[in-house]
Amino acid sequence: MKRIKLLSLALVATCASIFLTNCGPGEETAPKPVLEFVAGSEYVSSDISLAGDEEFTVGLRGSHTENIVSLKVTVSYNGGAQLVPANCSICDTSFSTKNLDVDFVGTTGTSAGEEVWSFTIADKDGNSTTKTLTITNLGTGGQSLIEITQDNNQNTLKVYNFRGPNSGAYDLVVGSNLLSADDNMDKDIQDSTAEAEISNWPARWTSRNGTTFKKMSTYNWGNVTNTTELNAAWNDGGTAVGTISVAKDDVYVAQLRGEAGKFVLIEITDVVSTSGDNLDYVQFRYKKQP
Repeated sequence: MKRIKLLSLALVATCASIFLTNCGPGEETAPKPVLEFVAGSEYVSSDISLAGDEEFTVGLRGSHTENIVSLKVTVSYNGGAQLVPANCSICDTSFSTKNLDVDFVGTTGTSAGEEVWSFTIADKDGNSTTKTLTITNLGTGGQSLIEITQDNNQNTLKVYNFRGPNSGAYDLVVGSNLLSADDNMDKDIQDSTAEAEISNWPARWTSRNGTTFKKMSTYNWGNVTNTTELNAAWNDGGTAVGTISVAKDDVYVAQLRGEAGKFVLIEITDVVSTSGDNLDYVQFRYKKQP
């Protein structure tokens, strides 16, 4: 009888041990490495639209309590299998570090569609973290953009304080400066200084004909060269607005007069404030479709 009792106690102890080991609230889960995309104008760090056959850079920053031993990069085209990109030297790489900083340089495919790029880091025990980016590929081709940097008098492009004597508006379709008496339907850009702001010029643009603006972050003056890239830049932008406060080196895409697919790229090259004469101005250049 004693032996049976001892066996029963041993069985209870064994069950309790199993319960605590496998089912208890104190069970520990092995930590996973941390992986982040690096932000910045030179990087792609969120879902984006790009032209086909276009180079892009993703900054990868990893950290872990253990050593990170591998990095794998794959891409899926239009819902297909995950593939290792061709000619990629870091897409299946071994490391031994707790902190990882890598710039991955990739190229979109030549065909329009959806590309899902996956980035995975792992430790020696197989604990891994994956982050993905979706690129909407707009396809290759497109006409080269025309760059406009001077007016008809070979002067740099400027929109002046509208309260002063100089031209305070601009027609982006035909490329001409406009005065207050000119038709508002031609004013894609107009300085919008209010009477009460004369002593503190705001460097603010508006539109009088339905043209709207999106400020660029990923795209810039140099990497938009054709109509496909220009469309991609517009698609990548945020909410279109009719009034913008501008600063030097800002880049905007403007949709002209509400017409679908009719865009220009604008870069602010200087903002000059003067005192007491309303001769303040914004200097700019732009690229447009042929």
